[in-house]
Amino acid sequence: MANTVLHGQPASSPAMPSHVSVPVLGATLAVFAAISFLLCMLLGFVAPDWGLHRPWLQFFLGLTGFDLRSLALGLLQSVIFGGYAGASLAAIFNFISRRLG
Repeated sequence: MANTVLHGQPASSPAMPSHVSVPVLGATLAVFAAISFLLCMLLGFVAPDWGLHRPWLQFFLGLTGFDLRSLALGLLQSVIFGGYAGASLAAIFNFISRRLG
């Protein structure tokens, strides 16, 4: 029978980060929100009768329909709000992680 050596994991495991990059998470959520908005707009073009795009579009300010102005305004809002949400979440996580972790 072979000898088995068990190794304990260090206190800070690489699988559980204690720090999240604020710019990286902010940019990630900004891109995710922009892609989601584009998919929503695409659905409105492809299947306007389904109405599945309407609940998502109510969260964007100033959209008038499926025109270039609304597309640009929606993308801008997606990037701003997604970046804000990601940066806020990362900053809050880092703060709590330092205090409790």
